[in-house]
Amino acid sequence: MKKKIIAMFLLVCLLMPLAACSGTGEEAEPSPTETEAPAQTEPAAEDDPLAAIGKHDFGGEDFVVLCRTIQDSDTFNEVDVESDAGDIVDDAIYRRNTELNERYNVAIKALRTDGNWPSRNNFLTVMEKSIMANDGLFDLILGYQAYMSPVEVMGYLYNFLDADGLDLDADSYYHDIIRESTLNGKLYFLAGDFTYSVWPSMLVYFFNKGMAVSYGIEDLYGLVREGKWTLDKLMELTDGVYVDKNGNGMKDDEDAFGFATDFGNIADAYYAAFDIKLTVRGDDGIPVMNEDLEKLDAVITRLYDYEHDSNDVYTFVMMSNMTDNPLADIFVDDRALFYPERLKSAIDFRGIEMNFGILPYPKWDEMQDTYRSQAWNGYSVMAIPKDAKNLEKTAVMTSALNTSSSTLVIPAFYDKALKVKFTRDEESAEMLDIIRGGISFQFGYFYSQTINDGCNAWRIRDMLNTGGSITRVYRGLSKKLGGNLATLVDFFKQAE
Repeated sequence: MKKKIIAMFLLVCLLMPLAACSGTGEEAEPSPTETEAPAQTEPAAEDDPLAAIGKHDFGGEDFVVLCRTIQDSDTFNEVDVESDAGDIVDDAIYRRNTELNERYNVAIKALRTDGNWPSRNNFLTVMEKSIMANDGLFDLILGYQAYMSPVEVMGYLYNFLDADGLDLDADSYYHDIIRESTLNGKLYFLAGDFTYSVWPSMLVYFFNKGMAVSYGIEDLYGLVREGKWTLDKLMELTDGVYVDKNGNGMKDDEDAFGFATDFGNIADAYYAAFDIKLTVRGDDGIPVMNEDLEKLDAVITRLYDYEHDSNDVYTFVMMSNMTDNPLADIFVDDRALFYPERLKSAIDFRGIEMNFGILPYPKWDEMQDTYRSQAWNGYSVMAIPKDAKNLEKTAVMTSALNTSSSTLVIPAFYDKALKVKFTRDEESAEMLDIIRGGISFQFGYFYSQTINDGCNAWRIRDMLNTGGSITRVYRGLSKKLGGNLATLVDFFKQAE
């Protein structure tokens, strides 16, 4: 994954030259004084990020991407837009597609169907029926990561490593996901700058700047830079923040807290944040369950005691079918000092009066080498349907869409996510560079829908809700977990 520093002051520098580079130069002609140089028909290779893909003409064919219908704020428009309508990200997508359509003589189109978590069966049914019929209806799939990864779904997909023309070393792909999800020469999923939903899905810590000042809290950005932003520091800073705002003598959602959190994907992000491996690879490269549970047990014990026993913490179980989030209401009402959530909330908070900042998830302790980040598993992953009719077109357009998104869509999202009221500071941009640079895609978490099938009780989110010993819970589930993992490994060994 790229680890470029994209501070706020660079955004303007990024966007201004892009506007000047949008043409292909096909109408350029030599001036009367030019006698030696031939006419320049394409951008110079060193100035053209698409040059390495080569010249291709697909004769005006459609390039169809199966993707999710835009149902709510959890769904992001990654494939196409109808017009240049004024939204900074949509405008970048429109410009990207216009340039690629012209360059490759192709028509990029989205085939949309409902596909958020509650409607996952619909998406998978549409996908599987089309592939089984071998009708070649779509050339690429952008699906919800969590429900795309089970073995029964992967059986409908084509191995990216068998697709000629894909440079998987390109900066526009997220290399950690390639490394972690590849097994036995099989790679069924990619994430990259085309699937920009990874970014708003990044899990971060928001903090209330006004409350931090009121409680005399030290420079939080400085703590991150010094490597001292840890779980212990979080507990220390939130101690004594609780206020019984409504005076009823009970802790409820009308009070003020040091920490407001739920037990869903927010909790699962501690796998990455605290560098906890669910699986480990042996010398043969085959993953096995990680049975060294000492650290995981310590993490669950510390977090459970903190989140259940401290008056300074307010917890809530947010379900996928819920639309109202009381935790967000508490935060924007200046009643929570820290609030972990998806980065997309930086956009949802547009126009609010409260002044907030953004931090990475804390480290387990100061000995941990770096901050690690995890994305909510509803982001899009790319997959090739087994019945794709023109693999050359799929490879070329996958490369082009990711490369062009790197220079157009990603800077636009940074601009939209960061240029929100009260977060126009270099520190916020710097923190996001740290968050992005530490993103982690673990094999065990990526394929957790298969591995944890029937074994959800051992997940961090469930353990933080119910409590208990992870060692005891794991022992009761170890046979089932091992069998699930063996099923996954066997698929990679046997798949053609």
